[in-house]
Amino acid sequence: MLDIAKYSFVNAKIRAMLSFLLSPEQCARLSGAKDVHECMSVLHDTPYASLAAAFEKGDYDLWGMEKELLKNDLAAYRKILSTLASKPEKELVSLFMQTYELEDLKTVLRIWHKKAPVAVEDYVLGEKIVHDIDFKKIVSAPHLEEIILLLDHTPYKKPLLAKRDTLKEKGSVFALETALDMDYYQRLFACIDRFSSLDKKISRRILGVAIDIENINWLIRGRKYYSLGAGDMLELIIPGGERINKETVRSVYTTNGLTKIVDSLSFGPYAKIKDLVAENISLVESFLYEILLLEIKRGLAGFPFTIGTVLGYLILKHRETKIIISLLNSKQYGISKDTTASLLGI
Repeated sequence: MLDIAKYSFVNAKIRAMLSFLLSPEQCARLSGAKDVHECMSVLHDTPYASLAAAFEKGDYDLWGMEKELLKNDLAAYRKILSTLASKPEKELVSLFMQTYELEDLKTVLRIWHKKAPVAVEDYVLGEKIVHDIDFKKIVSAPHLEEIILLLDHTPYKKPLLAKRDTLKEKGSVFALETALDMDYYQRLFACIDRFSSLDKKISRRILGVAIDIENINWLIRGRKYYSLGAGDMLELIIPGGERINKETVRSVYTTNGLTKIVDSLSFGPYAKIKDLVAENISLVESFLYEILLLEIKRGLAGFPFTIGTVLGYLILKHRETKIIISLLNSKQYGISKDTTASLLGI
């Protein structure tokens, strides 16, 4: 009964919001559009009509459109945040919002490290997401310690402080980005651990598959494109995966060659990876998202008063935005319809 009282209002709100997500038919029409302007015509018949109209008037370029789509995500998340009463559930939505903030921070760290003379506002969303962060001051900071001080009121201070010596040793911000990501997932699972037993179970199952997607992509790409050794890969593996963990990685890296690595990963619901990676490595992510969507649908179709409804919407909304952005860019650069559709799983 407590879960019913806690989620009844937000459940109704989110199920209404789910009805505004793009249908498979609309995604197919977007994929089949011959250019960006035809994509905008398709979007005119969706909740993105005002953004499409603004683009056609020349208010946005493609990057401007991408920023507005990401801001649209954040506006939807804030609507959900306003309907939640319990602190852990509010924190979960706030953490999802922080993924957008993290991307801005990582982008700015790269600009800072390269000492590139650019207008930082052209590369970030340009609005407060969760924390007050002065990206202009970060870009002009003389050293990392100054950046750490600027982030003193945020959760990003701790991981950067822990890895500050790595920047000097390796001369790359990659370790800083990895530390920020690892810290984020630690905070995410700490939040989930404060849920009820049912909510915790549902959240861990959905997020476990999402983390498996990240880890499998790193495993395959890290070995195929970057020739990363076991020690380097172990540092990149995100904890909390449903099936892929550091023990899996250790066993994978005792084998030689990409084929045996893929064989080691291709079990249970991931068995199809073996065939896909031989055809096109980019198809793997699309397949993994199919598994994730099945987990989300399980959460949405079951007993309605759980955190699964909230979590499912947050992931689906972000996935939709990613699809639209990818489609717009594919039309801009002339990538074929079939290639685009296969890569995005639509």
